[in-house]
Parts: sequence; structure tokens; C-alpha cells
Amino acid sequence: MGILAVGAAILLYILRPEYLLVSDMETGEVLYSTTVEEGERFSVDYIHSVERSPVTEVFEVRNTDIYTMESHTESFGAGMPYEGEEVEMKDGKFVIKNINRRVHGGTLRVRPSAVFPHHVRIGGEEITISDLPYKGRNLEIEVVRTYFRR
Repeated sequence: MGILAVGAAILLYILRPEYLLVSDMETGEVLYSTTVEEGERFSVDYIHSVERSPVTEVFEVRNTDIYTMESHTESFGAGMPYEGEEVEMKDGKFVIKNINRRVHGGTLRVRPSAVFPHHVRIGGEEITISDLPYKGRNLEIEVVRTYFRR
């Protein structure tokens, strides 16, 4: 009976849900959370501050890490993403695919623009991180196995 209990506990530990959290980087306050699955993708959309053109970056959840997978841009200027396995033109945008690069530290850090709209899209939801309560904050987007912060 004890072996079954230990086995069940291990299985529950391994299968516990993953959460994508958007938090204030300084205070750790969780401003948004949603469950995510392995391989699920989400995007961050913004207007590039130098090029003044829309950018969409697509990320993928892998365990508790975030990987950059695609970038959609209208130009290749200063600070614009430019590396990837494939580049194609689609609807007037350069689409860089198969970037497949782990975000440094596994956590995405974002400073939403106070001038242009900034969005995170995941699982059919869209949050505008350039509006309150996100506005004016340095944000971290991370994937955790439990909702409770470290």
C-alpha cells in the first residue's frame, strides 16, 4: 500500500499543471496567470520604438522554459530580430521561423511601451500590457509548475 501511495505522489508531482505568469519584476506581484501545456505557443505584439512598425514575436513553452520560435516584422532595422532557420515574406512582413532559441534565463522580460499598444496573446486570450495594471512596470513572463512563487 505504501508503494502505491509513493507512486501516486510521484505521478501527481510530475503531472502538476504549468502556469504562465505575468508578474511585476520588482515586487513579484502576479498580474495575470493561465495554465499552459507543453509546446503551447503565445505571442507578444508591439510597435518597435525605432522602426515604428509592428512586431510579433512567437514563443513556445517547454517545461518551465520559454523559447523564441518566430518573429514577424516589416523591416530589418536597429534592434529588430534577424536570425532564424527560415525567412519568408507573408502579407508584407518578414517572417523568421524556427528560431528555436531559449530565452535567456528561461524568463521573458518586457517593458511595455507607454506610447504604443503592447499585447500578449495566449490560448485565445489577449491582454494589453500597455494598460493598467501592467502599465509603467517592468514585467516578467515565466512558466512555473506551481502558482505559488518561490
